[in-house]
Amino acid sequence: MLIINIVILLIFAMGYLLTTKKPEEWMKNIDKKENKLYLLYPLANWIVMKFKLTRLLNRKVQVTNAIKALNITSKPELLQKIFWCNKISMVITIVVIFNLLSLMGQLTTDENMTIIKENFINRPETGDGNKEVELKVSIDPIDGETTPDSKVTGYSKDLSITVEEKIYSEDELAEAFVKAQEYIDTCVLGNNKSIDLVSENLNFCEDIPDSSISVKWESENYDLVDNDGIVKNKELGPEGATAQVTEILSYGDKEARRSMSFHIIPKEYSEEEMVTQELENEISLLNKKTKKDKLLELPITLDNYNVSWATPEDNTGKLLSFLGIFLAIIIWIYSDIDLENQMKKRKEQMMLDYPEIINKFTLLVNAGMTIKQAWSKVAEDYNSQQKDKSKKHFAYEEMLATVKEMKIGFPESLAYEQFGRRVGLIPYIKFGSLITQNLKKGNKGFSDLLTLEAIEAFEERKETAKRLGEEAGTKLLIPMMIMLVLVLVIIMVPAFQAFKI
Repeated sequence: MLIINIVILLIFAMGYLLTTKKPEEWMKNIDKKENKLYLLYPLANWIVMKFKLTRLLNRKVQVTNAIKALNITSKPELLQKIFWCNKISMVITIVVIFNLLSLMGQLTTDENMTIIKENFINRPETGDGNKEVELKVSIDPIDGETTPDSKVTGYSKDLSITVEEKIYSEDELAEAFVKAQEYIDTCVLGNNKSIDLVSENLNFCEDIPDSSISVKWESENYDLVDNDGIVKNKELGPEGATAQVTEILSYGDKEARRSMSFHIIPKEYSEEEMVTQELENEISLLNKKTKKDKLLELPITLDNYNVSWATPEDNTGKLLSFLGIFLAIIIWIYSDIDLENQMKKRKEQMMLDYPEIINKFTLLVNAGMTIKQAWSKVAEDYNSQQKDKSKKHFAYEEMLATVKEMKIGFPESLAYEQFGRRVGLIPYIKFGSLITQNLKKGNKGFSDLLTLEAIEAFEERKETAKRLGEEAGTKLLIPMMIMLVLVLVIIMVPAFQAFKI
C-alpha cells in the first residue's frame, strides 16, 4: 500500500507541475474568490482533454441547462468548463489528502518494533520503557518429530509480547520507580478473582507509575509460583496448594517486607493454550537472559514445533485510501445534487416573483407605456435598486438579458418568446406568448388579459406560500420526534429503575 500511495502522489505532483506551466487563457480571468481550487484547474482541464471527457460530460443535458439557467449573462461554455474543472479538482483534492494521511500513517509506524532476520526484534533503548508488540506467530510441527499424542497440527495467531527496555550496566544501573502496597493489592491478582482462587498468572509488577519505590518478589514455593508471577499449575492436584511470596518494597536504603499467601488451583488447558503458554515462558526467559543485548532473540523452535514470526499487516493505510476514494465519489455525486437544489430554489424564487413582475408590467402598460418601455422599466428598476449584486432574482435577470438582446437589434417578438423558453416555467411562457400575440394582432383586450393574469398570479402565489409552509412544517417533525423520544427516555428510565424492572 505504501508504494501505491507514493505512486499516486508522484503522479499528482508531476501532473500538477507539467500543467501549471502553460495554463489556458480562460483560466487567467476566473474569479479566484469563487473558485478556491483554481490552482488545480489546469490539471483538471488536462484530464478532461487528455481522456476526451468533453463529449461524455456534455451529454449531461440537465447539468448544461442548469448552468445556463443559473448564470444568465455569462458565457455558458466557459461556465461549463469551470464547473467540471471545479468538480474534478475537488475529487483530486480528496484523493491526494487521504493518500497523504495514508502515507503518514504508514511512515509513523514504529519501525523498531518489526521483525529483523526472521526472529529478532529491536529492544527499546534505556529509558524508553517496555514496549508491547503485536506479532503474528505461526507454529508448525517439525518434520519427523511429531508425537502420536500431539493434537496441534499447526496454527497461526496474534500474540502480544512485552519487550523490556535495555538496562544500564552495573555502574550505570539506577533503581527503577515502582508502586505502593495499595496499588499492588489492586493489580497483583491479574485476571484472578481472589487470592484464594488463583489459576492464572499473577501480576508481579516491577515498578509503579508516579512513584520512586521499587518492588522485588521472592517466592518460597518456586514450583508453584516463580518470581515473575508465572503460575505453574499444570500438574497440580484438584485440591490445589498454597504458595508464599514475599513482596519487598524499597526506597533508597529503606525496605518494607510483606508476606502474601496465594492459594493455587489447577487450570485445564487446551493443547493450543499449553503450547502458547510454553512459548510465552520461553520468551520471558530469553527476555531476562538477553536484557543487555540490543536485540531480543525470539524462539524459532519449541519442542516438536517450528515457530515463525511476522509483523501483522497494518490496514490503516488501505482504509484511509479507500475512504478517500469513497468521499471523492460522494462529492462528485453531491455536486450534481447541489446543482439540482439550486435549480429548485431558482424555480421557487421565480414563481414567487412572478405576481410582482406581472403587476408592475400591467400598471405601466395601463399608464400608457409601450410594451418595450414597460419591460425595460421593470428590468432597469430592479437593476438600479439591487444593492447586493450576489443575491440575484433570476426572473429579473432574464428580463435584463431580453432588454440587452433588443438593444442590439434582436426582433422584439422573438426576444419575448425566447424569454419564456429560457425560464421554462408555464406562467412565464404564457406571459411571453401574451406579449407576442399582442405585437402581432394589436392592443385590443390586452390590458384585460394582463389584469386577469395578475389576479391569477397572486392566487397562485398564495398557494405556493401555503405549500412551502406545509413543507417547512413537515421538516420540523423530525427534530420534534427526536425531542419526544428523548423526553420519553428521561421520564421512563427512572420510572423503570424505581420499580426495578
